[in-house]
Amino acid sequence: MSIALFEDLQQQNFAPLTLTRATFDVKVGARSFFEEYKQAPEILLTREYLAGITGERHVQCKVNPESVDNDTIFVNGLLHPGAIDVGRLLGISHTFAITAKDRLVVARIGKKDAEYLQECVAIGKKINVKKFDVEKSTQLAEQDTEGLLSEPWDIIRILENSIAMQVSDFGQRTSSIVAGVRVLGKGTVIIDQDAEIGEGSVLDARNGGIYIGPEAHIAPSRISGPAYIGGKTQVKQFTIIDASYIGHNCRIAGEIEHSIISDYTNKAHAGFIGHSYVGEWVNIGAMTTTSDLKMTYGNIKMNSASNKKVDTGQNKIGSFFADMSKTSIGTLVYSGRRIGVSSHLHGLVAEDVPSFTIYGSGIGAKNAELQIDSAIETQKKMMSRRGQTMSKTYEQMIKDVFAMTAVHRRQNNVRKVKFAI
Repeated sequence: MSIALFEDLQQQNFAPLTLTRATFDVKVGARSFFEEYKQAPEILLTREYLAGITGERHVQCKVNPESVDNDTIFVNGLLHPGAIDVGRLLGISHTFAITAKDRLVVARIGKKDAEYLQECVAIGKKINVKKFDVEKSTQLAEQDTEGLLSEPWDIIRILENSIAMQVSDFGQRTSSIVAGVRVLGKGTVIIDQDAEIGEGSVLDARNGGIYIGPEAHIAPSRISGPAYIGGKTQVKQFTIIDASYIGHNCRIAGEIEHSIISDYTNKAHAGFIGHSYVGEWVNIGAMTTTSDLKMTYGNIKMNSASNKKVDTGQNKIGSFFADMSKTSIGTLVYSGRRIGVSSHLHGLVAEDVPSFTIYGSGIGAKNAELQIDSAIETQKKMMSRRGQTMSKTYEQMIKDVFAMTAVHRRQNNVRKVKFAI
C-alpha cells in the first residue's frame, strides 16, 4: 500500500506561488508538506505541465503515472501529514472518502474513481466529491481541518509555529558557540558543520530554536528564533532576522521578519521584508520594502483567485513573490500583493502584478510584457552565478507558464512594447 499526494483546485488560490510548483512543494516554514512525511510518498499527482519539473524534483517518485493501484491512499497535498494517522489509514481495507467543505482530503478509492481524480488533477479541474462511489464517507467539521491549507496567508499565520516545530525536530543537539557570539534563552541553537558565526552576533532563542545550516556564513547580526538559515547562505553584517526561514544558498541583508525566503534568492541590501513569502531565484533590490500593516491596524484584504477582495482575518500580511521575480532599487510594495512569476518591479507597487510583467506604473511608465527569451536568458545567468544549469524541463516550464498567464496580462493592460522609463 502506498501514499499518493494530489493537488486540488485550491492550488489556484496560492497562485502565483503554485504556477511553478505543485502545492505539496510549497514551503510551509522550513519544509514543504512533502518533506514533512517521515517516509516519502511514492506517487505524486500534479497539473500536467508541472509533471516534468515535479519529476526532476522528486526522482524517487512516480509522477502522474498511467494507473494507480487500488490499495493506494490519496492525500491532499495541502494537508499537513501530522493531521492524519498514516499508519492507521494504510491499515484500512475498505474504500472511503474524507472531505471538508466539498474538498477531498483523504481517500481510498476504486480504479474508476482514481482515474477521475487523476484526470481532474492533470487539467486543474474541480474534484466533485459526490462522484465517488465509496463504502464510507466522512465530512470533517471546521474545527477538524486545522492542518488543511486553503489560502496563501494560512502559511504566514502558522509560520512561527511551523519553524519552531521543524527546528525542534533536530533535538537538543549541542553546538560549539564561537567566543564573542551571545546566545539568549534556553532554546535549541544548532550550528551545523563548517558554519561560521561572526563575533558580535546575537542568537536570541528565548522564543524558539535556531538552526544554521552547513557552510552558512553569518556576519555580526541578530537572529531571533524560531529561525532556520539554510546551508551555504551568506548573512551580511548588521542583518536582523526574526522568526523566519531563509533557504539554501541565499544572500541576505537588511531586516526580515516573519517571512519565508526560498532557495537561491538574493536580498543582499538594506530594506524590509515582513510577513511575506518570497520564492526561489528572486532578486530583491536595495532598499526594497514591503508593507505588512495598515495604518488603521485593520485586517489585510487580498484579491482572490477570482479577483474578489477577501479578508485574510489577519492584520499583518506582507506580499507573495513568485519565483524569478525582481525588484529595482527603492521599490515599495503595499501589503497583500501577489507578485507574478519573473515579474520586474519598479517604484510604488499598490496592486497585484501579473507574471512576466515589467511593472512601471509606480514610476510613471507603462507596464510592458517581459519577452520570454529575455526571461529565460536572465534566469540562466542568475543560475550560473550559483553554479547551476537550467534543465530543458525547467525551461519548458517557464514557457508553459508564460503562455498560460498571457490572458492575465491582457486583462491588466500589459502591453507588448519595449519598456522605457
